[in-house]
Amino acid sequence: MRYAAILLALSLLLGCTSSAPTQASDLEEIQAQSRALSEAYARENIPALVAIYTVDGVAAPGGRDFVRGPEALRRLWTLPDGADVIRHQATPVEIVVDGDHAYDWGYYEGETVREGQASPFRGTYVIIWERGEDGVWRIAVDMWARLQNRN
Repeated sequence: MRYAAILLALSLLLGCTSSAPTQASDLEEIQAQSRALSEAYARENIPALVAIYTVDGVAAPGGRDFVRGPEALRRLWTLPDGADVIRHQATPVEIVVDGDHAYDWGYYEGETVREGQASPFRGTYVIIWERGEDGVWRIAVDMWARLQNRN
């Protein structure tokens, strides 16, 4: 049911287009923001990471409730004591820009270390981007799900 609501929101957002032309620079800027999020997460720079979201940005971490707004996002992304992300990367399969909105879907992967034990992780994501009045692309909705390891 939640995923249906996200997909409906995505279709509504993309139905509301602006007259801003789509340029290759839009794709480059979105990819740069995605890399900045990964770098901020790996450096545990939570203020920089949260700044990549819109003021009312929403995260939908797989298997958990929605999180909305800067304070809730800060709590979501803050690592527990003894945990470190040593690598994080998102690899888009497709980025579609439509005026001041875009969506991006693909795979993410990384590695955490807890108590000296390294653990790789990977999953799928869908992000809805919104270009602000300042021209900066920010995450309006961020949804991800971890893929299960197949042994």
